[in-house]
Amino acid sequence: MERKLSTFDIYVIVSEMQDLVGSYIDNIYQLTRDELLIRVTHNKTKQKESIFIRNGDLICLTKKQFEAPLKPTNFAMTLRKYILNGKITGVTQQEFDRIINLKIGKKEGDYTLVIEFFSEGNIILVNPDGKIITPLISQTWAHRTIKTHEIYNTPPAQINPLNLTFENFLDLLKKSKADLVRTLAVPINLGGPIAEEICIRAGIDKNASIKDLDEKKIEKIFSTLSGFLKIFKNKEFQPVLVKHDGKPIDILPFEFKSYEKQDFEKIDSFARGLQEFTGIKKIKKQETSEVNKKIEKLKRQLTQQQEFVVELKKDINQKKLEGDLIYLNFQLCESLLNEITAILQHKEKDDEIQKINEKEIIKEFDPQENRLVVLLKDTNGKVSEVELDFRKSVTENATNAYDDSKKLKNKLVGAQEAIEKTKDIIESVEKEDIEEGEGKEKSAEAKTFWFERFRWFISSDGNIIVAGKDAKNNEQVVKKYLGEGDRYAHADIHGAPSCVIKNKDIDGKDTPISEKTLNETCQFAAGYSKAWKQFAEAQAYWVLPEQVSRTPQSGEFLPKGAFVIRGKRNYYKCKLELAVGQIMIDDTKKVMGGPVDAVKKRSDKYVVIVPGDTKRNALAHKLSKVFDMPTDQIEKVLPPGDVTVIEKSGFELK
Repeated sequence: MERKLSTFDIYVIVSEMQDLVGSYIDNIYQLTRDELLIRVTHNKTKQKESIFIRNGDLICLTKKQFEAPLKPTNFAMTLRKYILNGKITGVTQQEFDRIINLKIGKKEGDYTLVIEFFSEGNIILVNPDGKIITPLISQTWAHRTIKTHEIYNTPPAQINPLNLTFENFLDLLKKSKADLVRTLAVPINLGGPIAEEICIRAGIDKNASIKDLDEKKIEKIFSTLSGFLKIFKNKEFQPVLVKHDGKPIDILPFEFKSYEKQDFEKIDSFARGLQEFTGIKKIKKQETSEVNKKIEKLKRQLTQQQEFVVELKKDINQKKLEGDLIYLNFQLCESLLNEITAILQHKEKDDEIQKINEKEIIKEFDPQENRLVVLLKDTNGKVSEVELDFRKSVTENATNAYDDSKKLKNKLVGAQEAIEKTKDIIESVEKEDIEEGEGKEKSAEAKTFWFERFRWFISSDGNIIVAGKDAKNNEQVVKKYLGEGDRYAHADIHGAPSCVIKNKDIDGKDTPISEKTLNETCQFAAGYSKAWKQFAEAQAYWVLPEQVSRTPQSGEFLPKGAFVIRGKRNYYKCKLELAVGQIMIDDTKKVMGGPVDAVKKRSDKYVVIVPGDTKRNALAHKLSKVFDMPTDQIEKVLPPGDVTVIEKSGFELK
């Protein structure tokens, strides 16, 4: 199973693992750095069974036999010390998150084995007082620290779709700037597979923009979602293994329509069915992508902002309460302040200060520290601490409290705007990451041609032209592909690709090299050179294969990727203008960049570009949506600089 456990998977597992309550822990083994095996005697069946945990990835019930290490690890020894022979008293899901709490009762109280499945995952043993005894991995975030002796704090609670009302659902939709499937997956917390399933069951395009959904469609989506979630609420699970060519590839709590092309095998238990995926993985250091690092950083920032807002709201309410209490106890406060003012005028005042501190209303009075804290009651008799400035009047103290409350409210508005901005950025980055992932998947499935290792285009007359992307590539393309009957082309500027014009088409059939093809290749050589960033026009030339040599003049040095050209060069003056379009090669969709005439001949959907002020990655992002191709594939065919679109065909560029 390639995917990680979702919150819904955890919900089903926890539901099934209630049978373990009352069972005793027989032994604990750490099989590998990330894999833990907890052997138990089942309370009802009296059978031996194991809880298998792969950190951050998998948890299941199994009767499989695993080879235990000869020497227990420190982590396993610590777990044995505290929870061996303990009784499982509870199995719960933390809120609606990917966290399982395994409660183990001992004489001194209930220990908790916290199993986290988000981010890098973790397995944490917590004592009856809520302090961490040992974590599998020590971790530090802005909002919590996971290490020995620290209080265990859970991450911020996630949206629970099972409790979602139509009003909440509508509100989340309105706030989303993503398409339907990503909105269901992230803000509504359904995850990718279930989000796709809801779209299919509702009969609505998953890529539909939220703003394009009318009231009828929204009601249809919510109705479909409610019916789907009812199965979980009622725990009406009919688990199945999803198989492809007879091999298990996934597991579901019941059959999904989105998996209809696969085979289903009914099983008795979801938690036990997961044992099909317990094969020991080779441990390797996981590399976190730059996008994931950015998302994690943004989420930490969001958590800090949310915590700040919570504190601000508390402070706002506290300051308003202080102002209210001061006015409610006006006469009492006024009498106290008058008495303090009179005392402070005396030379010998220590005894009087002591008497003030003995009053029932006083929490603390210290003139040296300018501190006066009083205990004031509200209308219900509840006592609160309020700090007063004893050099100001009662009215001034109350006014200051209200003013502080107003200032904090203004600060709160800015803090809430910052949260929404961070949420938008996270959603945008996650969307780009999903699109990039989908793009990579598509590109992996698409047929790849030999010439795609280089820059390339197909001329108007059908010749295949290949060019180097860098010095090493230049050398490869000339050494390997410049043959008899071919031509070599290059822009008359340092930092240009070496181009080989084959006298064949992409299928290897003989194709004479025409004057038009030579002209187009020189345009190509100039367009993909450094001239794009500097000029409006450039010169390029072509020569015969025998004029190209890697042998320099005596006493001279030839850098990597450079060639000596001997004899006459045939020059063309080239306007820096290229086109990028979608073409078909052997029923495979490709994006080709090259001379305008060559692209126009093979594509109905293209743009013509010249040097300009639009960032190339911005254009690539737009074209990726138009061509339904990965952004990185588009960037590969763009020239090395900013652009301006001067013509487009077959679509509107937004």
